[in-house]
Amino acid sequence: MHYCTACGAEYKQDAKFCGECGASTENPNTPAAAQRPAAGRRSGSGPEQELWQGKPAGISDRLKGLVGLNSTKYTITSQRIMVKSGLIGKDVEEIELLRVNDFSVSQSIMQRMLGIGTLTILSDDASSPQLPFYRIRKVQDVKDILRQAVRDEKIANNISYREQI
Repeated sequence: MHYCTACGAEYKQDAKFCGECGASTENPNTPAAAQRPAAGRRSGSGPEQELWQGKPAGISDRLKGLVGLNSTKYTITSQRIMVKSGLIGKDVEEIELLRVNDFSVSQSIMQRMLGIGTLTILSDDASSPQLPFYRIRKVQDVKDILRQAVRDEKIANNISYREQI
């Protein structure tokens, strides 16, 4: 696999120019380290990376998992958030990280004792302005992963928000 030294996007071995940024790929002095993307770099033009994946972890969800009926799966990648659910038919809800406005965490007393909570994602997405992740283990850690991913994606795409007072 070959990666552009200018933007980090993957290109085919025989390509003369990067398909993302147009930079020339023919540089005989390119070191071998430039043949892979920078570690930890996440950009809108780079390959999508999975940052976190989980399932609901309540008591009833754990029992469902034992018999294979816990069919909801939450995924956070470097570009989007996905919720897949359904045992026979599958429903998939996705939100691009660029559309995320805010998130909140809520925990009842029982959920705090079990180490789980609900993460609610608020977005500009028309089909799902609120996307809840129910009964997530270590919900604060997941929120921090999501927060950093949203910040990285918005910085990579030069998006900033200003409030007018």
